[in-house]
Amino acid sequence: MTAMPELAARSPTGGTLAPALHTAHEVWLRRTDRFLLPVTLQEAPFWARWTAVRYLADQFQSQHSRELTLLYELRRFLSQDVADRLTRDGEKIGGLLAELDRVGRRRGAARTVSVLSQTLLDLLRAWCADIEAAAGWIPLDRLTVEGYESLAQMERYSSVYL
Repeated sequence: MTAMPELAARSPTGGTLAPALHTAHEVWLRRTDRFLLPVTLQEAPFWARWTAVRYLADQFQSQHSRELTLLYELRRFLSQDVADRLTRDGEKIGGLLAELDRVGRRRGAARTVSVLSQTLLDLLRAWCADIEAAAGWIPLDRLTVEGYESLAQMERYSSVYL
């Protein structure tokens, strides 16, 4: 394990994952709301749905992958039940992404996109909160190199959109 003192030094809570996770999730949720909330309305126009689908494919998917990678690195700190539940919820989000990509590009799919988008937003909010609750206590200096890299990528993403 390699220490990354720059991450630990910036942490206001004594070097845990909590602040970095909270900031990354806050930014991710705010951006996702910006693109998906308009399409939760069934009367959302086709181009709003198209824009949401493009955001999901171009930006959301990358952040989702970073979260899954970090979650994989954190499994050793979590109980088996918690790790499995968080992984399943992450996979459900992936399934919703695939479904939204499939139907969101079609005309006449406003109702389906509305329901799927609201479901995705609700599950994403709960998943982020669950990850923070389960892993926020983990000391930064206990992360693997891969864990640090995932966290650093999440921080870079967050700083771009703050």
